[in-house]
Amino acid sequence: MTTALVTGASYGIGADLARALAARGHDLVLVARSAGLLDALAARLRRQHGVKVRVLRADLCEPDALEEVAGAARGVDIVVNNAGTAPREAYDATGWPDEGRLLTLHVTVPSRLIHAALPAMLDRGQGRILTVSSVAALGPAWGQGTTYGATKAYQLALTESLAYASRVRASPVALTALVLGHTTSRLHEVAGIPLPPKWLTLPSPFVAERAVAVIHRRRPPVVCVPGVRYKVLAPLLRHLPHRLLTLPRLADDFTR
Repeated sequence: MTTALVTGASYGIGADLARALAARGHDLVLVARSAGLLDALAARLRRQHGVKVRVLRADLCEPDALEEVAGAARGVDIVVNNAGTAPREAYDATGWPDEGRLLTLHVTVPSRLIHAALPAMLDRGQGRILTVSSVAALGPAWGQGTTYGATKAYQLALTESLAYASRVRASPVALTALVLGHTTSRLHEVAGIPLPPKWLTLPSPFVAERAVAVIHRRRPPVVCVPGVRYKVLAPLLRHLPHRLLTLPRLADDFTR
């Protein structure tokens, strides 16, 4: 029995990742600001799967809370960096508190938790770190997605850089970036982002189950892109000249 820590676990993809991990028998540490939602999810997972679930209510943008979660991350076998947010307006119209929170959640928090967990995993000779990135990381974003895409690119680059480091490559420890396309989640609702066409939207439970299956491989991939349509689109977004990605139609369809 191993233990997985999931940030942003109260709803959406975070809750579905927690469910998928519990279904495989992992004990859990669930982290979010909403104690009520976490408690309800924890009770269901204990009842359905017989796993131990610790609820850790924490605002990860608060330094003391982040350090508490980092301490917990040192002792677990799987860390899932999922906590995140999205701005409701364009970069030049968003107040700094909202921009600063996004930067903290997407850059500082996963960096700190990886920094806490990875050395301990290497010393134990086992562990997995899954960081939820986005196809917005693969090319320039605009409008309200500007900082979101930039921070998701950081998460992808950090995962790749660490995964290919010699000590990690020589160990059973693995880091994976989950590069998501549009996924059913409350993020669209919270940030006021219009839903994309249905053919570009993936169900959150499918994405979570796919991600959890991938990190259970003997040697997980460094980058996981769920869904056939996004497996095709992701290389195009990553390698097409960036000027082509600013065409209005592509903007509307792929990286709103």
